[in-house]
Amino acid sequence: MNIPEGAESARYPVQAVERALSIVNMLADSPGLRPLGVTEIAAQLGVSKSTAHRLLTTLAEFNFVTRGVPAGKYRLGWAVYQVAHRLPHATGVHASAQPLMRVACDELGETVNLAIRFDSRMIIVESQGPPGIRVEMPRGVPCLMHNSAAGKALLLDLDLVALSDLVGPDPLPRTSPRTITAVGALHANLAASRKRGYTFDDEEGAEDFCCVGAPVRDHHGEIVASVSVTGPANRLVGPRLKDAGRRLHRLALDISQGIGFAGESTM
Repeated sequence: MNIPEGAESARYPVQAVERALSIVNMLADSPGLRPLGVTEIAAQLGVSKSTAHRLLTTLAEFNFVTRGVPAGKYRLGWAVYQVAHRLPHATGVHASAQPLMRVACDELGETVNLAIRFDSRMIIVESQGPPGIRVEMPRGVPCLMHNSAAGKALLLDLDLVALSDLVGPDPLPRTSPRTITAVGALHANLAASRKRGYTFDDEEGAEDFCCVGAPVRDHHGEIVASVSVTGPANRLVGPRLKDAGRRLHRLALDISQGIGFAGESTM
């Protein structure tokens, strides 16, 4: 049977590669990055211990896993970080954003983030904050989008049907008492954001923290990333909130124009 070029990998995945990647994901999802033993990994994969050991030995050779303490257990290796760290630079957004984010961080005195969409989640790929008061953000970890300003900025162009298909049916996961859990309400919130000129997370991701965001667009006008500023709810209020919104709107436009966007506003 003749298989079209490029179709074979999708229809006939290589089992050993699937299992090796499953091990990497398994270790990444382990609570607290707890190391796992061969027996546990084999059981989760549904393979023999000898098969699991061969896969782990190969992954360890390329430093995607490492054998550590306690003896005989495995954790993620540094090659995972090294590969992932190169990804933001491949988009062109990262290079354009970094110096501009630094300026915005200095002006606002708050943590500034750059996020990209990853399927139905978002990933923070860069975070810059002032010394001493930086809000630590989970870089490289897939996060929900409906409960943050950065995520909402990535969703701005979606109509109600597309939004529901992407983030899921009602109710959406609740991460704080203020999380918007109805897709219709989220869609209305996004419409208000477009009129306002920035997205806003009013303690929706976590209590006591607010976030302001804006989309970054490429030369086609497509949203390819978002920028946001995160800070304590008692600081991002009133005139300071509006100032942050205006500053983020300008930051998003400057980054967008740096990667070829020709418009005058990204909202």
